[in-house]
Amino acid sequence: MLTPQLRKFSDLYDKYGLGATKNLHLICQLIILGRTCSLWKLKDYVGLALDKPLVQPASHYQRLIRFFDAWQDDTDFIIDVQRRTLSLLRRFNFTHLLLDGTSWKPGQQKYHYMVLSVLVGSVAVPIYWKQLGKIGASSQKDRKAMFTEAMKHFDLKGMTLLADREYVGIEWFKFLVNNKIQFVIRLRFGDYYKAVDEAPGKTYQQMYDQCLVGGKFCRKRIELGGLFYFISMRSNPKATPGDEVIIFLTRIRAVKKTVDQYVKRWRIECLFRHLKTNGFGLEAINFKPVGRSNLLMAIVGLSYAMTVRVGWEARSRIRIIQYADTTVFPAESIFRKGLSLLTPWCGRLELFLRRYLSLDDGQNHPIFKNVE
Repeated sequence: MLTPQLRKFSDLYDKYGLGATKNLHLICQLIILGRTCSLWKLKDYVGLALDKPLVQPASHYQRLIRFFDAWQDDTDFIIDVQRRTLSLLRRFNFTHLLLDGTSWKPGQQKYHYMVLSVLVGSVAVPIYWKQLGKIGASSQKDRKAMFTEAMKHFDLKGMTLLADREYVGIEWFKFLVNNKIQFVIRLRFGDYYKAVDEAPGKTYQQMYDQCLVGGKFCRKRIELGGLFYFISMRSNPKATPGDEVIIFLTRIRAVKKTVDQYVKRWRIECLFRHLKTNGFGLEAINFKPVGRSNLLMAIVGLSYAMTVRVGWEARSRIRIIQYADTTVFPAESIFRKGLSLLTPWCGRLELFLRRYLSLDDGQNHPIFKNVE
């Protein structure tokens, strides 16, 4: 009987009932087992997970669809799934936020998720997102709206946001400052050129040339919209043609160590790769209603957090490969390690729930606000 195990998820069971709690964890299990977000493909694993081999796959598919129909518009349910995601990661202290977007277009349907993640050890895990419904850059208004919603549920004060060149704008910077979120955001060449030249000291071009030719780290205090910031430049270690100097804006005292934090932003690129092509097949989403895709994203985040938690605990067992040039890399990512270790637990829902409960005591992560 699964009911005693499901009752241990008391926050979900008492609020949403047995069916919702069971199907939520079933879909989480299926995503890990099937490594796809296509419900049409996941239906083939339901009989295995529930030990119901005689039930027709079409009936299993209808089961999955009914779950999304029932809960796609329930914001509280989605937030509670996100809370469970963070509960799995309660032992980690979050200090960095990562912001980026991922988009694709299957047929005429457009998907563009702006995703806010936390850095868990060396891995990015999504905690909030917004489906923009368009292909292209987000606006300052889009970002402010998403963060305003996210901050109703998560305490982001004092954390440091790392973001790429798309996420700029004076009003956006003010918004972050007013909400006590530190940031290190990369700029395009020429961004705020005039403000740099108007401030005392070297011109923008002089700073750039000093980095490009001399390889020196340069910084300067500038004013934008009545607030002061540091613009920082350093030579690009990768020496990418046309991108030899990397430029940042921050309110943090712009020492070189601060700018070096930016390399952590690349972890969100790894996240997108794992969610899409190297893990859960996120691009297989084929939902027109935004509510359905948002609910599926929440469940994917829960599945991802579980694999990261398991992989992190086994990180010392990941083999290290050394190449001829003496560089070393892990043979597999923490996510892939966790995925390999979790898969054997996904043959039956009873086993999966047992493993899940061994990882999560149901207590909230400190980042999560107790909002009624």
